Amino acid sequence: MIRATRRQAMGGLAGALAVPTVAGLAGWRWQRGEGSRLIHDPALEAGRRFAAAGAARGSRVQAVEGDRIRFARTLLEENPALIAGVTRHADALLIADVAREAGYTSVATLHGRAGACTGNECAPGWTALGRMAQAADSNWVEALADYAANPEMRAQTLASASAMPRSDRGLVLGWVLARA
Repeated sequence: MIRATRRQAMGGLAGALAVPTVAGLAGWRWQRGEGSRLIHDPALEAGRRFAAAGAARGSRVQAVEGDRIRFARTLLEENPALIAGVTRHADALLIADVAREAGYTSVATLHGRAGACTGNECAPGWTALGRMAQAADSNWVEALADYAANPEMRAQTLASASAMPRSDRGLVLGWVLARA
């Protein structure tokens, strides 16, 4: 008889369920176009951490500047397969609205409060991203950048930060848009 605690069984089950979801994203990426774009609000500490993490992973990172509608339209002209961002709620809404007109859909929204991922809303097939961000705790921004930079290689282990990162006041959203 194999003895396992409920926690061991649930931990193994969650990991086993995430593997097929993440493994299936390689096909999605190639069918929908190549490349991802990472955008951030440079006024937010979380946004600057997201940009630094994305740049360190070789991703194309852009700061949200100027008119948000024009910014989104210019971004969408490149037809990226995936757009991930860390912004305030208003910017996320405006950019998602313009992206929806171009055929994108919101697949994940991560709620960052007090330096940690406190909740998420993920479309079916994207829940592994929400679980990963919550498991990363105060490093949720880096986990999102890691994922957006290379969705197929999500099996990499996240490095733990040696100190608790400074947090922004209020709600900070991490979000992902993908081609519908």
